[in-house]
Amino acid sequence: MIPNQLHTFIAVVKNGNFSAAARKLGVSSAAVSKSVAQLEKSLEARLFHRTTHSPTLTEDGHELYKRTGHLIEQLEDQIRLSTDKQKAPHGRLKVNLPDSFGRMVILPQIPAFLEKYPDIELDLRFDDRVRDLVKEGVDVGIGIMPNQESLLIAREFYKLQPVLVASCEYIDKHGEPQQPSDLHQHNCIAYRSSTTGRKKTWNFRENGQIIQFEPKGNLVVNNLSAAMKAVQMGIGISTVGIEHANSCIEKGFFRRVMRDYETDPIQVMIYYSSRSYLPAKTRVFIDHMMQHANNNHEIGLDEIIYEL
Repeated sequence: MIPNQLHTFIAVVKNGNFSAAARKLGVSSAAVSKSVAQLEKSLEARLFHRTTHSPTLTEDGHELYKRTGHLIEQLEDQIRLSTDKQKAPHGRLKVNLPDSFGRMVILPQIPAFLEKYPDIELDLRFDDRVRDLVKEGVDVGIGIMPNQESLLIAREFYKLQPVLVASCEYIDKHGEPQQPSDLHQHNCIAYRSSTTGRKKTWNFRENGQIIQFEPKGNLVVNNLSAAMKAVQMGIGISTVGIEHANSCIEKGFFRRVMRDYETDPIQVMIYYSSRSYLPAKTRVFIDHMMQHANNNHEIGLDEIIYEL
């Protein structure tokens, strides 16, 4: 017989602490603590070291999770699978995605998705910071960070070509850089990562080698749309995705510079839990996004101004 409290124990292990497990299970922290205490009493073993910080597993706790965690997960997956076969995809789906890229590439695909799956409630989180999907209970993430979490798997989703752009007004006033070393004489608009707090370096390909350049200037932003707006106002030069800048280039607002030094496209990934079973709502969202990944949407100058 499987104790009812075993599900709560596994939730605490997977979510890192009692409060996070309570949020995941939709109960109070006190209820989670009581459930774990009942399981410890039933097994006559202490499962967690309780401290002022996050609880850590005891040796008995490690052994219990090792022997039962995957079995309980498989059982839950089978129950969900049986339920999903009888119902259309439904429920709340949390998706974390980069701000500007999300609005440019993902958001245009959302109306068709919601029309096809009206019982799914999308919770889209536009945030340039890299989140811990498992800890925060996010179902799907999109971004360029490598898959370093063993509990996640990643699929190639979109190729984003970085380009260096400046306004025609800026180039008329300051000249056009021809090679990376020329950038020392220009005002470079840098991007600061919301995750690390560090400025992003610019990569170029020169003589078959990748070189890194640290942009220097009098403006640093942490949002791609702000960088685009700054370029449009003639403040300086910045690097953005070609999908963001194409419309502005074609209309003559921007000029694409140092094209011979551009690197290969950056691979954007879509990542999610590596469980053997994916809920129907997650699977259909991933399938829809993969199907429409190449339907590029060019963000125009009017949209940039509206965003800000």
